[in-house]
Amino acid sequence: MRDGLRKLSSASGGNRRVLLIGAGGLGSPAGLALARAGIASITLVDDDVVDATNLHRQTLYTEDDVGSHKGPAAARRIAAEARLAGHAVEVDVVHGRATPSTVMDLVARHDVVLEGADNFATKFLLADATAIAGVPVVQAGAVRWNGWALASVPGESACLRCVFEDIPRARAETCAEAGVVGPVVGVLGAVQAALALRLLRGDGDAAGVLFGYRGLDGSLRRSRVRRRPGCPLCTGEIDDLRLDRYAGPDCAA
Repeated sequence: MRDGLRKLSSASGGNRRVLLIGAGGLGSPAGLALARAGIASITLVDDDVVDATNLHRQTLYTEDDVGSHKGPAAARRIAAEARLAGHAVEVDVVHGRATPSTVMDLVARHDVVLEGADNFATKFLLADATAIAGVPVVQAGAVRWNGWALASVPGESACLRCVFEDIPRARAETCAEAGVVGPVVGVLGAVQAALALRLLRGDGDAAGVLFGYRGLDGSLRRSRVRRRPGCPLCTGEIDDLRLDRYAGPDCAA
């Protein structure tokens, strides 16, 4: 077993710490699944408020939460779900976004990162930060009826930049603009949670597999992806979080 994953698999459940970036459509099902699975420590990072129009896909919340900050509302629900499953979970809430100046400290204090942001800049920022810190990450994205998920172990498997290379510099649709169907993020958030749990068990085969979900035909395809020759993240060319790297049309970390 690889050294990084051996360290994770030898840790007790009470010592496992998961960083959840985004408590929305992807973070909701993922957070609930992790709580029910017995993860003892979860840090939630989100700066948004609960919107009634998003309740169909953000399953951590109810109508009573509309207008309130997502973090505390999500923490209460996750803790309640853990208790129902016979577990105890400590949920820390960070009201804000992951930024180049704050993300390294967040990532370094956790064993696995689960990213469910709704913009390209944050996705690439988390890919870069986790690679630099040597922390496994599970990422996903969805628009309309389609989406994807990918787990990465730094130095051992393909990363986000191996697959998607860089932030789109031309205008590209995000779920915030084009919308996303609730069950699509439900499926992908569950896949993310499963991948995170496998990484915590030391299962190296969980990393480097790209899952693609097509909601209209209900298909979930998986393909093993190789590390891309010349990938600037895998080769170590990207070794800092320079702010201009995450700037572009429709992108704000």
